[in-house]
Amino acid sequence: AREPAGGVDHERITAALLRELQWQLAPHGDKQLQSIYFGGGTPSLAEPRNIERIIAAADALVPLARGAEITLESNPTSAEVAKMRAFKLAGVTRYSIGVQTLSDRALRDMGRLHTGAEGLAAVDRARALFPGRVSLDMMFGFAGQTAEQWVGELALALEHADRHVSIYQLTVEPGTPLARDCRARRVELPEDDAQAQMYETAVAACAARGLRHYEVSSYAAPGAESVHNSGYWRGRQWVGVGPSAHSRFVDPASGQWTRSVRIPDTRRWLRTCEAAGHGTARSEPIAAADVCREAVVLALRMRDGLSARRFAALSGGQALASYLCADAVARHVGDGRLEWLTAPAGDLRLAPTERGLAVIDSVLLEILP
Repeated sequence: AREPAGGVDHERITAALLRELQWQLAPHGDKQLQSIYFGGGTPSLAEPRNIERIIAAADALVPLARGAEITLESNPTSAEVAKMRAFKLAGVTRYSIGVQTLSDRALRDMGRLHTGAEGLAAVDRARALFPGRVSLDMMFGFAGQTAEQWVGELALALEHADRHVSIYQLTVEPGTPLARDCRARRVELPEDDAQAQMYETAVAACAARGLRHYEVSSYAAPGAESVHNSGYWRGRQWVGVGPSAHSRFVDPASGQWTRSVRIPDTRRWLRTCEAAGHGTARSEPIAAADVCREAVVLALRMRDGLSARRFAALSGGQALASYLCADAVARHVGDGRLEWLTAPAGDLRLAPTERGLAVIDSVLLEILP
């Protein structure tokens, strides 16, 4: 089938998503869906009626839990803002808005199609429609940005923010145009010390507004944490539908943890879904050692850390303290980067402190076997 003039055949893509959803979710019908997340690409360009069809189909296959979180990622362009109410009527309960920065120059350099003022206006509009359920996404560390500029920009953004903010440091991925520009010194990013200062500014500014730093890049008022993303970090099961989507679940037939990924190329994914009912590129069991390692790596991104009881259940009974490098853990507990917390019913949790969260990647390298 030929693509329509606009380049996106919404009906054809939705039909493929529904076929893959059936294939992915049907084996898990005895469970409940705690969350649905429309992300990757620009889901807010989708037709609200198709979002509604996907939600209804998912609910029919695996029932939505009462109060399930249904998030839609959006850019703050005028066309996408105009559809916000329709998305709410379609069943979306939480809105995540990629404001990124309030600098119009930086937004142009990033190829974004909105201004800083439009970003704030979109957040205000979302708060009116989804009160208490709006996430504002910001970024720091891009070319030309100074620590002083970041202080002012963040203060203004937080005046408009709801109860959840995600703040990311710009990362330079190998092989990208940005990586080539940095290597050729056509682009100068802020020095490491300046970026560390920007990170500390974000932590302090969010804390001053009552937003707890509950994950490396995430800040929320009590009870406003992202259910969906917290599920990733706590090692829960999920299935992904659509090009490049990942899944991680326990196979109902074998009880084996399994990971799979969909074909990244949209056209090839679409044709494969139409022919086979799904667009899986590869699927493989997760080795027991990897299940343990991933549990530690993901959970220690969060201030709540990792439950020793949960780790024992995943590892077949091995104690968390004996799995990790005891000397390294003790050293980081002593220097205030990690802490052992006593949870209800006597369970222990290993968790990063605020200091530890800032350097958790290097901490993990030392404590993992």
